[in-house]
Amino acid sequence: MPKNPATARGVRRAYEQLLDARLRDQVPAWLRAMRSTPPADSLVRAPTLFSTRGALAFEKGGGRSGGGDGGHEAEIRRTLPPGCVTVRHSKAALRTRSNRPPKIVFPEDGLRREFYKNHPFEMYRPRILMETIGRGSQDWSRLAGSPGQVTGERQHYLMVAEGMSKQEAYAKATHEFYKIRAREDMEASVARQEALFHGAQTMDKPFSAKQLAVEEREMRKSTAAFTARAEEQLARNATTEKMFAAAESA
Repeated sequence: MPKNPATARGVRRAYEQLLDARLRDQVPAWLRAMRSTPPADSLVRAPTLFSTRGALAFEKGGGRSGGGDGGHEAEIRRTLPPGCVTVRHSKAALRTRSNRPPKIVFPEDGLRREFYKNHPFEMYRPRILMETIGRGSQDWSRLAGSPGQVTGERQHYLMVAEGMSKQEAYAKATHEFYKIRAREDMEASVARQEALFHGAQTMDKPFSAKQLAVEEREMRKSTAAFTARAEEQLARNATTEKMFAAAESA
């Protein structure tokens, strides 16, 4: 990183001052280009000129042997002007902050988080992120079936265009979403029944069934262990309460 990123922006000004003082006779070709298109501001913050590794005059030579901490504090008090106190800063507090891009936040983000908080299983549904239609805007006056429209754009449209409150827009959007999901489930069920009627056979997955059985067995073991631990803790709490009651009565 250069020590002074603003040097390039001062070249044109310095040369113009030379021309005004008649220390230069010819105008170079690059000066007109810099006047029409000046250099952009640097996004890198200039380094701080404050050094955290400095030391007072009496600290550079002898070290700490001989005087102790009290001697150093006395020297610091005599070195500083009257009325000043010494304050120790950590290097982390004196470190300059780097430039970071601002967070881009849309009003639909909070609505989307609320929907997925109430419907966590919707996040497990596969989604196609590739855009097949090259359009930048969409009509949100009706619901097309995507959960993202319910959680974000559709609810936001109802709040802005129809003047609904947040709760009313959420209730209407989720009602439309439930109707679409019910229709999709019914279509999938009918398609499965038609396929079985026409002779389709389901694919057996013995390894998946075995894995599910093992997982269910381990879940039952974990539930039993947690239940036993909770009962043991309740018994300990009851015993402790009885002991305190006996001690207070005595």
